[in-house]
Amino acid sequence: MVISSFLRRRLSLFVNGPAFAGAIAALLLPLSSGAAQAQFNPYRVFTDSGPVTQEEKDRRQAERDALRDRISPQFRMDVPFVSEASVQGLEAAIGRYRQIVAAGGWPMVRGDTTLRPGDSSAEIVTIRKHLIMEGDLPPGSGTSGRFDDEFRDGLTRFQIRNGLRVSGFLDQRTLKALNVPARERLRQLEANLPRVQQLMKINRSPRYVLVNVPAYTAQAVQEGQLALDSAVVVGKPSRATPQVDAKIVEVNFFPVWSVPDSIARKDLIPAIRKDMSYFYDNRFNVSRTWGSEPLDPQQVDWMSPQVASYKFRQDPGPQNALGLVRINMPNKHAVYMHDTPLKRLFNQSQRAFSSGCVRVESVWELVAWLLGPQGWDLAKVEAQVASGEKENVKLRSSVPVHFVYLTAFANSRGVAQFRPDIYGQDAAADGLDDQQDALVVSESRAVTP
Repeated sequence: MVISSFLRRRLSLFVNGPAFAGAIAALLLPLSSGAAQAQFNPYRVFTDSGPVTQEEKDRRQAERDALRDRISPQFRMDVPFVSEASVQGLEAAIGRYRQIVAAGGWPMVRGDTTLRPGDSSAEIVTIRKHLIMEGDLPPGSGTSGRFDDEFRDGLTRFQIRNGLRVSGFLDQRTLKALNVPARERLRQLEANLPRVQQLMKINRSPRYVLVNVPAYTAQAVQEGQLALDSAVVVGKPSRATPQVDAKIVEVNFFPVWSVPDSIARKDLIPAIRKDMSYFYDNRFNVSRTWGSEPLDPQQVDWMSPQVASYKFRQDPGPQNALGLVRINMPNKHAVYMHDTPLKRLFNQSQRAFSSGCVRVESVWELVAWLLGPQGWDLAKVEAQVASGEKENVKLRSSVPVHFVYLTAFANSRGVAQFRPDIYGQDAAADGLDDQQDALVVSESRAVTP
């Protein structure tokens, strides 16, 4: 496998320390190498001839993807997070979980349990009881101690409802979620119901955008109906995305990124000091003040404390941290929504990677919806992007946007979903889906808004 100099620089820049040394070494070996297979084997399963092959890994990933795609539509949030239907769904879920708590809750599972298809264990019987209580398995599922297809599907439903990666087996993150007591889940539902009820006033607007931060989801709502939803990336716990009420006033195609001083100091300048090629590869420029001419980077003393006061901009283009479009929504927190070149991160179930702004996966569809009353459709948006032309399009009528924080919600059928409190005390336990993925590690640590 050929590793580009660009990727080598990214790895050296973002993946440091002995914990990642093996991952880097494995990445530089051919994919057929046993060392690479062992390093990137998510199951750490060995056969008589050694670790599983890359082909076997790909087959298992395809199976997990198919499993997720088959079951996840059942749990799509089919109504706005803030709506009469979602309130009614939460109330129904609260009633059901009160009954579960009154009956003594569900049993806990031993903390070192790991289970895979084909296994047999008394712990599977315990988990079946739990899945039946929460509705992830039907009441007639029995008490089998075997990890069969029915049990796998029930576990998958549980993983999806809790915003977990569909792994196809009982991993530690799923086990941790299973061992959250029923009383705590009830408390979570009861805490979120008044939040939704207090937000109901936003429905006075005929059109608005809502981002539910812990759910990593954006919704476009029109006349009380869900018009569009999209996966999003939000702020990492140390740079939390704030709760915001603002108005979208403009769409910027091929934006320039004016790097905030705090990001320049904490992220960009250290990255440049480690590897000057980062400055050139990502097409930054630097000046003493926002209004002054750009400096020759070769003449800058990058180790000088004075550099911390310099101003940085990033040229438009596919390398720009804002991607190819920015959704302008003036607010006191200086956060906004935008495209991103780091598409890989949308594949993660836990997506708290930004410096506070919100990256939108279906950004072209959202832009088309925002500009729809002005005659724009998806084809026109895509044509504008394909043209490569910088353009700022003002909305004739601003659209309200709300960043909210709901860690429990329910769809129109009363099916409860839970998300970790990503900005709470247990946030550190929620990391990448696959810590072995060096490319995801590097992208998650990139300098971004």
